[in-house]
Amino acid sequence: MEDRAAEKKSGRQTDGLLAPVVGRFAPTPSGEPHAGNLLCALLSYLSAKKKGGAYLVRIEDLDVARCPRAAGEKLLATLAYLGLQGDAPPLWQSERGNVYRAKEDVLRGVAEVYPCYCTRAALHAAEAPRLRDGGVVYAGTCRKRSESERAQLEKTRKPCYRIAVPDERICFADGVAGVYEQNLREACGDFILRRSDGVYAYQLAVAVDDGESGVTEVVRGNDLLTSTPRQIWLMRLLGYRPPAYYHIPLVCDPAGRKLSKSEGDGMARLCDRMSPQQILGKLAYAAGVWPQPCPATLRELTDAFAWDNVRKDKIVWQTESK
Repeated sequence: MEDRAAEKKSGRQTDGLLAPVVGRFAPTPSGEPHAGNLLCALLSYLSAKKKGGAYLVRIEDLDVARCPRAAGEKLLATLAYLGLQGDAPPLWQSERGNVYRAKEDVLRGVAEVYPCYCTRAALHAAEAPRLRDGGVVYAGTCRKRSESERAQLEKTRKPCYRIAVPDERICFADGVAGVYEQNLREACGDFILRRSDGVYAYQLAVAVDDGESGVTEVVRGNDLLTSTPRQIWLMRLLGYRPPAYYHIPLVCDPAGRKLSKSEGDGMARLCDRMSPQQILGKLAYAAGVWPQPCPATLRELTDAFAWDNVRKDKIVWQTESK
């Protein structure tokens, strides 16, 4: 009964019949998109369209100071130039605070959510395992505090809010990386739902938005593989059915350096010099789904697309010679 209720809520499956596939591309507009970002957009589009599904775009601009609206609009213009705009208007996370607040209330009814007063400096000074995203495995320090201790700390510091995770292993089969398993308590500890400045955290926002949009498959970089068990767990708590995941290798230059927005690897100048078909063909060739780095239309690439052909070890973006 619970599985059927979750399926109806997500819009993914009713009465034993599969609903259409829904893919999505969810970039953070903190800088000009590079080839790795656009490749995720392209593969998400091709995978969904190959199955006759829909393709959505979501702008993950939770931190509006780091992700100005103009940067998001510019990113959408780049996607439109390549023909990768969504089948519905884009979703802006900065406009969805009320939705996340309501889902936080739901989580408070099924799990322990508590205030945390630990500073970033104190967390990094602690002898705790480090996470790939730069954080640490949280030891649950503030979970054990009394009400009087919390009241005293509240006088000098606004807390963030964490959710207590169980000693539980989350396992899923990734379409590119294979089977991945993680114990939440050992791998990340109690993680943040809402920052001390009131901004909702990535893990909660992503889980809610994928669930509310009925997303059935997620294509993104391998650097986000380790955060997926947290999102799966949250989606289950909220009554959503988690999507299928495809974590592709991070795109590198010929020297093996990972592409980065902050390192000047943006695609704007290339878009000024090349047609959409030229760029699409080059991206698809780098991923292994097109035989040559020659122009290709989205229709041609959709017809040729198969996940079996996507490179699983390394994807190299051959930058143009200057």
